[in-house]
Amino acid sequence: MFLLITELSSNFGIILIIILLLSNQKIFKQMILKEDMDLKGKIFLSFIFGGLGILATYTGVDILGAIANTREISIILGGLLGGPFVGTASGLIAGVHRFVIDPNGVTSLPCGITTIIGGVFSGYLYHKTEFRERWKAGMLTGLTIVSLNMLLVLLMTKPFEVALQIVQTILIPMELINTVGIVAILQLTENIYMDRDASAAKQAEIALDIADKTLPYFLNPGKESYMEICRIIGKYAEADDVLISDKTKVVSSSRLLTQEENETVCDIVKNVEALHSDNAIQINNLTEKYNSFKYKSLAASPIYENNKIVGFLLILFSRNEKLAYKEEVLFQRLSRLLSTQFELVKIQQLKKEASRSEVKALQNQINPHFLFNVLNTLISFVRIKPDEARELVVNLSDFLRYNIENSMKLININEEIKHVQSYVSIEQARFGERISVEYNIDESLTCNIPALSIQPLIENSIKHGMNINTQAEINRKIKIKISIQKKDSDTVEVIVEDDGVGISSMVINNLYLDKMNEKNIGLSNVHNRLKLIYGKGLDIVRLEKGTRISFDLKEDSVDEYILTGVKYELFNH
Repeated sequence: MFLLITELSSNFGIILIIILLLSNQKIFKQMILKEDMDLKGKIFLSFIFGGLGILATYTGVDILGAIANTREISIILGGLLGGPFVGTASGLIAGVHRFVIDPNGVTSLPCGITTIIGGVFSGYLYHKTEFRERWKAGMLTGLTIVSLNMLLVLLMTKPFEVALQIVQTILIPMELINTVGIVAILQLTENIYMDRDASAAKQAEIALDIADKTLPYFLNPGKESYMEICRIIGKYAEADDVLISDKTKVVSSSRLLTQEENETVCDIVKNVEALHSDNAIQINNLTEKYNSFKYKSLAASPIYENNKIVGFLLILFSRNEKLAYKEEVLFQRLSRLLSTQFELVKIQQLKKEASRSEVKALQNQINPHFLFNVLNTLISFVRIKPDEARELVVNLSDFLRYNIENSMKLININEEIKHVQSYVSIEQARFGERISVEYNIDESLTCNIPALSIQPLIENSIKHGMNINTQAEINRKIKIKISIQKKDSDTVEVIVEDDGVGISSMVINNLYLDKMNEKNIGLSNVHNRLKLIYGKGLDIVRLEKGTRISFDLKEDSVDEYILTGVKYELFNH
């Protein structure tokens, strides 16, 4: 009996080695984790387990014409791991083969039948067992099928004395090896993938932690930021140095490289590029080729842009390293992280440029008729009011300089107020006492405001509130109230109110629908710029007499975010 157990153990060892070799295949992982497989995969697995059953038959031990073997291990594993199709198909393959190779054998028929039953029964249990409970089903099936095999041998083999002697000789060894073998392989294969999944989950957690710590540096890209990103990665990867490269040179590193080190790395990068691997690769014994290089090994993982390799994450070690599975997963995740973050930085920069262009375009839409009217007023003043002409020139100069210099900035609200006063002085020089302006401003305010946010509203009140383009309204007067007061702890409310003819509901609706015509470009200009910056534009109300326009500012507006979430770098403050 001991000798038979030894022989069957050797046969089991062959099956175990083959299954372990297969465990690296994707289809085997799908089988272990009960993931969906296509028909081609099921057929492939049926031949694998059926073939292992045939191998077990050929390597079995002859006992009085019977073959003591480990065939049931393969077939039952096929059913428990691959499901009904694989179990039944592999059972048929191995069972029919057992009968065909020795149709007159004393145990050929009962062995062939139980092999097929073992495949069907284990396939049935596939849907009845959970991932962690399959070893119990394996033990039950192994004991049941071997016992059934021995029972059929007793019932179908003649003479009975021979059948009884066969059963007495092989029952215990086959029960032991087949049952223990099934349980051992189930536990082993499941543990392999549980360990791999746990390791992958741990590396994913590390990668997410790195993403969290590096995000602030990606939001403010620059040489120092990328160097800090490399240092953070190096800390988690337990590396001696971390570099980011394109296909020809080092882009950033966790420390400043010497000229010689830089040239060495550039040469290494060319070799990495030549390998053109989509996964993490490893290069050892660097000092054999680069004698003065302080690092002995590196791991390289590609960085992508638009699904094309544009560079590499290089992780350097002062010792020769053999990447374990968990390191491969981590480095690949890190390179994917960098790929994603670089893409986001690029998109962010494009958004900034788009926003910059849009704001600049809005600023360039200042009504030129205002300038023509002021120049005409200046011409008349030069002849009859030279002192007022000089003052008008100064105000016009201040007005134009402010428009040119501050079009893309957030400025102190007091500067905006001075600009409004310059503009009002210019218009009062033109219309005299027909325009009066009342200021109600909290002088303690220090908040910032997008330049040219209030003046266009005053211009709108004068132009449309007085209806100055209509001959019948040539003597209309208008009173404008400008209020800038704290609304709450961090909000400042700006209100421009007039007692003019009042804005039409159609203009208000068109403004909110972004359908403004050229006559109201001032309102549209301010409204759209405020939306770009704060996500909310002007609030316009038609009064019983006149119009009330308001908007909110944040006292800490330097730290505010525009609607897209990008900081105010756009405004050069």
